[in-house]
Amino acid sequence: MKVTRVIVAVLASLLTCSAAMADSYMVMGSTSFQSALQPSVVVSLPKFDDLGGSLTLTGVLVEFFHDGSVELEGDNDDPFDHGQQLFVQGQLIRSWSVAGPGGLNSGATKIVNTALVPLGPDDNDGGNNDVFDNSAPDGHDFGAVSYATLTVSHPGQPLGAYSGLGTADFTFTPDAISQTLNFAPYVPDAWQLMVENPILNLKVKVTYSFTPEPSTLSLLGLGALALIRRKR
Repeated sequence: MKVTRVIVAVLASLLTCSAAMADSYMVMGSTSFQSALQPSVVVSLPKFDDLGGSLTLTGVLVEFFHDGSVELEGDNDDPFDHGQQLFVQGQLIRSWSVAGPGGLNSGATKIVNTALVPLGPDDNDGGNNDVFDNSAPDGHDFGAVSYATLTVSHPGQPLGAYSGLGTADFTFTPDAISQTLNFAPYVPDAWQLMVENPILNLKVKVTYSFTPEPSTLSLLGLGALALIRRKR
């Protein structure tokens, strides 16, 4: 019974040492787009370095982060009210996809709508409908329409795809970067939209979890067995 208690204590000590020596580090890269017509971009990150076999990769977590914004202004150039109150809403759409090591495919779509804003019939914009005017009653400045950073996580990635020489390559594609005005209950015969500073920001972070190589833990085990023998 005494020997059993010693063995259990030693095993618990080994597990504690193993957990204590587990560690991680992360690498990160980023890119951005202003138009869905832009070509795909490859972000290359270093693969896991085992430092000549002294480290053992135990886990790979891949995380993608995205945010988007745009500045919107609108002008109603329809001189008729069609017998109904007109409302306008600004809209931002961001959609992207990414392909990575080990057959990883990911992406996301985010749609942001502003509140509905009342619009009056065209006030002739100083006598020239070709002039853009975002002032009330027939125009509106929405300011910055945006969304805060969102995360897409992919834990448990295949270790072989992220270890060894070379780089882990992620190919980002902007599938949709658009902004528009939505009207209700009718669409004006003529209207103008002013768009400034559209952006889609993308980041990738890879976290490598690792432990010392098995022979290091084996040495600890041999020391523990010697301790057991002395106890016996």
